[in-house]
Parts: sequence; C-alpha cells; structure tokens
Amino acid sequence: MNMHQPTLRVLNILELLANSKENLTLSLISKKLNIPVGTLSPILQTLQEKQYIKCNLKDKSYYLDFKILALGCNIKSENSVLELIKKHMKNIRNLTNQTCQMGILKEGNVLYLEKISGNNQVQLKSFVGTSYPAYATSLGKALLANKSKTELKKLYPQNFKKITEKTLNNIDELYEELKGIKKHKIALESGEMNPQIECMAIGIEHRNKIIAAVSISYLAFYSNENFREKNKKILKEEKKKIEEAINLNFPDLEEIY
Repeated sequence: MNMHQPTLRVLNILELLANSKENLTLSLISKKLNIPVGTLSPILQTLQEKQYIKCNLKDKSYYLDFKILALGCNIKSENSVLELIKKHMKNIRNLTNQTCQMGILKEGNVLYLEKISGNNQVQLKSFVGTSYPAYATSLGKALLANKSKTELKKLYPQNFKKITEKTLNNIDELYEELKGIKKHKIALESGEMNPQIECMAIGIEHRNKIIAAVSISYLAFYSNENFREKNKKILKEEKKKIEEAINLNFPDLEEIY
C-alpha cells in the first residue's frame, strides 16, 4: 500500500514534536526528518496558524499546542473533565499568584495537558503537550506517589538522567521521597528541573487511583516555610473540590487521556 507522502510528512512532524525531549527548531526538525527547510517551513506555519503547534519566541523551537491534545482527548464541550479541572486551576492561580500546571502520567513521563500562567516572570521548560521524566518534577512525583518499588523499576529500567545537579539519582531515592508524598499528599521539587524554580504539586484521585496532578511553580528565592504552608493548604482545598466535582459529574471516569 502506497502512503500519501505529504500526509505522512505532517504526521511525522507531529510525532517528533510529541516524543522528543529536545528543543526542536526548524533546522533540527529538517535534519531529523530529512525534509528540506523550504518544504518544512510552510507546513510548520500552517500547523501553527491552525493552533496544532506553537513556536517558542525565545529559542525558535516548536512544540505541540493544546488543539492537538484536544483531538486526542476528544474534548467536545465545556463539561469535559479537563475543563472542570481547568476552572479549579484558575482558582489556584488566583489564590497563589503562581503559574498552575496539570499533567498525567504516560509511562515514566509527565504529559502536560494544561497551563494557567501566573502573575510572575517564571520561565518554565514545560508547555502543553511536552513531557519530562516524572522523577524530576513535582507533578510527576505526585503522580507516582502510590507506586511500589517494583512498579518504579518497570517504569525506569535505565539509570535516571540528571537534568540538574539536584535531580534524584536513582529509584531508591525516589521511593523514599514518595513515601512522604503518599503520607502528606504534597510533592515538592526544588531545582531538579531548573535550578531557579521550585514546584509544589498534589495528586487528583478518583476511585482509589491518581488520575492527574496539579502544581504551582515559583522562583525558589521566594520560598520559605510560611510560603509553602500557605500554598499547601490551597492545593489541598482545591484537590478536595476537584475530586468531589469529578465524583459528581464523572463517576465512571477511568482516566483523563
């Protein structure tokens, strides 16, 4: 069967953006997919105009926009579970004044599905549609909280990749941290993805399963005990509200995506 090459080219671009951990510029995408820059450029421009991808103005790299995720999640109305969570994320952003993100676990990575920007100058690596190792993020740790050591070994058969000097080294360190997260509900990551950024997250549970997590991100410089305790309380209160709303509106929900 002969595949339609222009269509295949577009699909290859989207799959590359979805799976790559690199910052993919026009020239790098061209090199990886063996597509001439002159051919690739109008494709990227069209995908961007149709809101399937975005371009980071700072480094000119491309990443998936929410519209492509909306198709995959089959989002059709404001009554979707993602829209429900997004409303509470706005509450979290307004109460904390920090950027709020939401993600789910895909294999050993966090897939970022929502982001509500805060009233600060925090520059995050993560965007909607990107994914990073769960062991290096507060969202990921919140999502992994109920995993056994055996389950963690299946997720991470290889050594942990060090993103910064503070990134956890191995499964033993991760498992010890997860025990505290399971008990206190709050996951913290300080400098493990970005030396200047601290993130705090909490898992969203439904039918005894962690189906998502939400987080806030802020400059580590501003973090202290009072700051953390105030925001932990906000996250716990919104977690309860989200879970009650999901139980009421989506009682049979198995997973978000």
